Amino acid sequence: MIEALGAHPSASIPAACGGWAETKAAYRLFDHERVDAQRILEPHYRGSEQRLRQHPLVLCIQDTSELNYTGKNDIIEGLGPLNYDASACRYGAANGAATLRSDQAILLI
Repeated sequence: MIEALGAHPSASIPAACGGWAETKAAYRLFDHERVDAQRILEPHYRGSEQRLRQHPLVLCIQDTSELNYTGKNDIIEGLGPLNYDASACRYGAANGAATLRSDQAILLI
């Protein structure tokens, strides 16, 4: 199941799992009291740190983007102002790390 979800990270859980039994198993896993985002992401954090430590210099790149949802206030909750009161937005942040060799980029999100 984890491999299926990892192979299709932008797909919905049912689409990634491919079957009803697998989908139910995924939802049971995510609903378990001992499962949370921190525990799921911890191996990713450790692996990223190990890969970063292999390089003498790593560039950490960060970008924050304003996602303009003007006109969608009635269907999207939690929007804030963009650059004037009549606009609406959410902020999205992306982080990445790269070595000086372009073939060794390490993605951190």
